[in-house]
Amino acid sequence: MNAPLAAGSVAISVSLARDAVCAVEVKSARPPALARLFEGRAPSEAPRLAGQIFSLCGFAQSTASRLALAQAEGKSISRQDRTFAAAGLLAERIFETLRSLVMQWPGKLPAAAQAAAGTHLREALKASRAIVSIAESGWESPRALADARDALRQAASALGVPATGAEPAKCSLLEAIALDLARDDVFPRRAVEALEAEDDADVVDLLVKTEAYAQRPSLPGRVVETGAYSRFHDRLAGDTAKALLARFKARLADMSVSLLELDAITEGRAVALEALMRDGVASGNGYGAVECARGRLYHAARLDAEGRIAQYRILAPTEWNFHPAGPFVETLLSSRIGAGDMARLRIAKLAALFDPCVAFDITVKEIAHA
Repeated sequence: MNAPLAAGSVAISVSLARDAVCAVEVKSARPPALARLFEGRAPSEAPRLAGQIFSLCGFAQSTASRLALAQAEGKSISRQDRTFAAAGLLAERIFETLRSLVMQWPGKLPAAAQAAAGTHLREALKASRAIVSIAESGWESPRALADARDALRQAASALGVPATGAEPAKCSLLEAIALDLARDDVFPRRAVEALEAEDDADVVDLLVKTEAYAQRPSLPGRVVETGAYSRFHDRLAGDTAKALLARFKARLADMSVSLLELDAITEGRAVALEALMRDGVASGNGYGAVECARGRLYHAARLDAEGRIAQYRILAPTEWNFHPAGPFVETLLSSRIGAGDMARLRIAKLAALFDPCVAFDITVKEIAHA
């Protein structure tokens, strides 16, 4: 018997016939009315509340909220403050990706590599939190980030994150994961329809019209995906790796580029802030969109005549990727994944590479044939 799903987790039920996937059911345990906690509050309360109620990617949630409320009030966040926020977003994105790979990878890994990885992950957490703290308070000189940036880079490098590119460092935990994937990758690669900034107005329009849209978002005629693979799949166009390894390489590239962007901020150079966060007004609601570890996160808000929050909406990246007719399900269908524990393990690996932050409950049913 499976344990009850924790809030925010995803239940995956897969039916097999002759070792091939013939049906997939996906159900999210995310509380549907969570965004209502923001309604009736002063706009100044929302960003802090967002950072508190979400245990993962709290800074990204807070930043998306801040962007949305500023727009709802007819204001805009300065480029300097966006640069502060960018440092925190990048550090959090790197750590959340590392955390899931080190602590939750479903495959079997060398004991020695896992033992050393715990220390490096704690160092990455400490450095990431330091950068987020500095980002929240701002800085007079970006060099204030230097020590924490160096510590985060050192920890990430020790775990196998490359300085550039998408190949893990030799003899690292991340190389062990890559080797595990190369041996056990049965999924074909599929074309990616990335959720992009150009979609924001349409998404927010649909989100604010119907509360249920946040549970099953879609765009007409598209199977939308968001996250590291949607951000970096074009850079892997010439790579012949199958689906699992290609998705893993995209996460390596995402962390590598994020570290380079942290370098740029630390050295006072410009970064493409619009690729990390965007805001605006759609259908009378202010919105903020942030690229976090899982993908594109939306917050949208409308104020009442007294200046308090009248309506609030949150759309998490997970809901796109694990939509019942979304890219995860489409990748699974018709794939030959074996049976029993082997099938369950392959599903778990695919799920982990689609989303680094969410827990999964997987059920596999084998259908008998006459």
